Order: sequence, then structure tokens, then C-alpha cells
Amino acid sequence: MKARRASSRTDREKMMTFLEHTVELLSRLRVILIAVIASGFFVAFWPLDIRKLLATALTPFSSSIEYTPLASVIMKRMARDLLPKGASLIAGGLLDTAYAYLMISMLIGVVLSSPIIAYELYKFFNPALYPHERRYATYIIVSFVSLFTFGIILAYRVILPITFRIMMWFIESAAALPLINLSEFINMIIYLMVGVGLLYTAPVFLVLLVDRGILSSEHLSKNRKMVYAAFIIISAVLTPDPTIVSDTILFIPFLAIYEGMVLVSRRVEKNRIRRERQAELEQENP
Repeated sequence: MKARRASSRTDREKMMTFLEHTVELLSRLRVILIAVIASGFFVAFWPLDIRKLLATALTPFSSSIEYTPLASVIMKRMARDLLPKGASLIAGGLLDTAYAYLMISMLIGVVLSSPIIAYELYKFFNPALYPHERRYATYIIVSFVSLFTFGIILAYRVILPITFRIMMWFIESAAALPLINLSEFINMIIYLMVGVGLLYTAPVFLVLLVDRGILSSEHLSKNRKMVYAAFIIISAVLTPDPTIVSDTILFIPFLAIYEGMVLVSRRVEKNRIRRERQAELEQENP
């Protein structure tokens, strides 16, 4: 009977711990959601020049109000940077423009609120981390953000222009009009930027697996050819470019990043083995 009561009390404590973690997670996610929505709302509706907007709005008998939101400026800049010469954007549906504004605003909102997102996630996972993992947390976050940003910049500056030029060549070869749907244009930009960014962060997760003892640095070193082949296959699926130009450009930086990751994983593995041996000695000699 006492064992049953103790068991039920333990289960109830575990349930309360789970509920407390769930409440905390929901609280953190609520802050993240508010930050993203507020940042997206700012990008979608904040005028580029608020003084000019107020001046025209307060002018008596003004026939028009000059209002250009930041999202419109960003979309025009993307079209100017990425659209090939001779191509034009069209709105294929009544809601295409609203969809483009929403997607661009949310994307920029996530970027602007990324410090808040990183802080809230760190505060949620911090109690479950070991002391050495807390020391590594800063390096992991900085590495993840740096590699993700590098992938986004590479996709925007190199991969997307090449992709649109190759697609433009196919359109002209088919004697078709170079009219690109606005929603497809925005989807391709977001898809490639986010996809390439996440693809380059894969080495960070491999280092974490080595630190946990799930993978070894020797395993990563011996199977590098398989990793490279998998990367090429994923990049071929990710990029709509039917040639190997985009895949080659993506692969060259990843090659350097992966080799650097192998060196880092060896150091992480040595530190993990040293901690495990120290823990065994402490257990043998309390």
C-alpha cells in the first residue's frame, strides 16, 4: 500500500513537472509569436518616410497621400536584384499581392526578432543543460546563426540570380513571354533562402551528436564521401536549376565547412572522453 502511494505520488510529481514545462514552453512560444507578428506588422505597414506621410495627410485638400511601406520597398528591391532583364512580374490572382506582402513581412519579422527567438529558446533549454553544454551554448548559437546567415546570403546573391537566368533561357528557348507569377517568385525566394540556410547548419547538429556520443569523429571522417553525395542529392532537389551549376556552387563552401567540422568534432570528442573518465574516477573514489 505504501509503495503504491509512493508510486502514485511520484507519478503525480512527474505529471506536474511535465505540465510546468509545457506551460513554460507555451509562455516562451507566446513571446516569440508576439515578437514575430509585431516585427512583421512593422515591416508591412510602417512607411518608408513617415514625415512625408504626415505632411501630405495634414495638408488641407490633399488629393493623394504618399504612402510606401517597407515591405513594398523590399519587394521592389528583390525584383530589381533577382529578375532577369526582360522578365516581368504579374499578379496571377486577386490575393497574390496580399500573399506576397504577408510572406515577405513574416520572413523579415523572423529575421528581426531572431535575437528574441534565440534568447527564449535558450532560457527554456538552459535548465536541462550540463555545465559544459552551457559553455558550448554560445558557440553553438553563434555557429548556427553564422552558417544560416551565410546560406541565406549565398542563396540571394548567387544561387537565385543564376536560377532565374537559366529559367529565363528556357522561357526564351520556348518562344514564350517572360512573365513570372508574383506568388511563385516570392515562394522560390523564401524556399531557396531558408532551405540553403538550413542545409549549411547541418554540421552544427553533427557536432552535437558527437558530443552526445551518438556519432564519432572517425565515423564522420570515414563516411565523408557518403555525406558529400547526400548533400549533392539534397541540393539538386532543393534548387530548381536543371544544370549542375548551382549544385557545384553550393557544394564548394560546404566542403570547407564539413572538413572544419570534422576537426572540431575531434576536439569535442576528446573533451567528452576526458569528462567520462573523470566521472568514472569520481565514482570509484568517492
